[in-house]
Amino acid sequence: MRTNILAAAVVTIVAALAVPTSAVAAPQGAEPTTWHVRAGASGGGDGSERSPFASLAAVQKASGPDDTIVVDPARSPLDGGILLKQGQRLIGGGAPVVGADPNSPRPRLTNTALLGSTGDAVTLAPGTEVRNLVIEGTNRSAIYGNDATGVTIAGNDISGSNRLCHDGFIIGPFQIPASIALREAIPKLPNFVVLNNGWAAVMLDYHRAAGAVTVEDNSVHDTACGDGIDVRTFGTATVTADLTGNDLSNINVGLAKLSVLAMGLQSNDTSSLTATLRGNTQRDIADPARSPLNKLADSEGVFINPLGDSHISVDVHDNTFARGDGNFSANGLEYVTTTGSPTSDVTVTNSTFTDVTGDVIESYNLSPDAARHSLTLDHVTGAHSEFPGAVLNPVVPANLGTCLVATGFGRGATTDLIVRNTTLRGCSADGLGVISYVPEGPEPSTARMSFDVRNSVIDGTAAHGINIINVGALTALQGRLENTTVINTTQAPIATANHGTIGEATLDFGGGPLGSAGGNCFTPGLRGPADLSPIPVTARHNWWGTAALPPAVTVPNAAPALPTSPRPDC
Repeated sequence: MRTNILAAAVVTIVAALAVPTSAVAAPQGAEPTTWHVRAGASGGGDGSERSPFASLAAVQKASGPDDTIVVDPARSPLDGGILLKQGQRLIGGGAPVVGADPNSPRPRLTNTALLGSTGDAVTLAPGTEVRNLVIEGTNRSAIYGNDATGVTIAGNDISGSNRLCHDGFIIGPFQIPASIALREAIPKLPNFVVLNNGWAAVMLDYHRAAGAVTVEDNSVHDTACGDGIDVRTFGTATVTADLTGNDLSNINVGLAKLSVLAMGLQSNDTSSLTATLRGNTQRDIADPARSPLNKLADSEGVFINPLGDSHISVDVHDNTFARGDGNFSANGLEYVTTTGSPTSDVTVTNSTFTDVTGDVIESYNLSPDAARHSLTLDHVTGAHSEFPGAVLNPVVPANLGTCLVATGFGRGATTDLIVRNTTLRGCSADGLGVISYVPEGPEPSTARMSFDVRNSVIDGTAAHGINIINVGALTALQGRLENTTVINTTQAPIATANHGTIGEATLDFGGGPLGSAGGNCFTPGLRGPADLSPIPVTARHNWWGTAALPPAVTVPNAAPALPTSPRPDC
């Protein structure tokens, strides 16, 4: 008996020494375990650094919550996808993958499985981290999370996602008031426009969860069929998202898709989404040289979409957008309320949006209901649109190449625009469009619209510098313009039109009740002077391009005018 006990003890000790401690599943309450996995490793590995697993299925089965899984560098990817457990860290071994030689051994994943799989390479769980991986050629997402809060996605190189062209982000249904072209208000139309997007490379959905997510320093490029990074909230979710330092390029629309987003944010139902976007870049979105389908795309660099009874608040800082192709509705930044009565606010600072087919920056309150919608720009550049919208501008005064356009289309809508220290330049339609459309309805209109522009420049536009239009029964319109330069416009530098009623109209471009000091610089357009007669305006203490107020300027309250230019850039 004693001999048997001694022999058993020896066997136990030898067995323990034969298994590296890094690959032993920790007992409950012990420190988490680190596992290794590598494409091309020999079969029968135990998950240690010296003998890594050869498949994601093996490491998924062996690992537990809070463990760390290291993907060792290899020349081929691990296929099949992995479902992370709560608190796990999935880390690529070796040097940083972003910017590395694409032909070198790197920690690679994919998911090309056709049966028994969503097609996602990594499925998140709460509290997980995914870092320093190359994820390429997946059937759907590179990384997907559903109600996974407390997660970090950082430093990954992601390409070729959504090869099977799954639908992802859906925009709409929403309505477009076609009668605005006739300058006639009619009852609100059914919501009939729907735009589908391909599934995003990084897709994060939330339905009930409350918490935060961080997506930082990733390179997302050359998508096969769909968006770059999307965050969506539904139901009762309350989410804070931090998207920082991500580079998105060559984002492609794919087959049977109408829209493509480099970065998309959407809140629905009664959910709440608070997002900070800092230091991100979007480049070469929907490039037709990559695919002829891209020329048909409604492409967006940054897309923000509140709807339902949700709330969304977004701060965009230090963003760089360059080169967005697609159809006439392609934009650098689009902030659009589509349906319902959500509350939303978006602030953009120290950012640049240049070279796009359609409007460079859009703030669209399209909901026919009582949505509250507010955009603030400070130290922003919006420049260079391409669609020849000036020709159609008298009929369709938005969505066709304006530098910055703000619209309010609801009978109970509140739409606000604040612009500071911003440059709008070289656009193929208006510089700034402010457009209100109030549909007819049995209930009293409570629609309100305001804009406040200071210390800014509007330069070199193919239509008007500033174009203000109302159609329908607007309750209140307020506009303030101060220390702003409007020059080198083809049509009138400022134009107003009222095809309805405005209960209270206050346009203060100098010396009026909103406190504007004036100091604006206006030069006559090549085909028209300023005409502000359709809506009451005060525009004193401004420079009109000459030492005295030109007779052709139709502004009843424009005198006294400045006798000299107040700034060198006038």
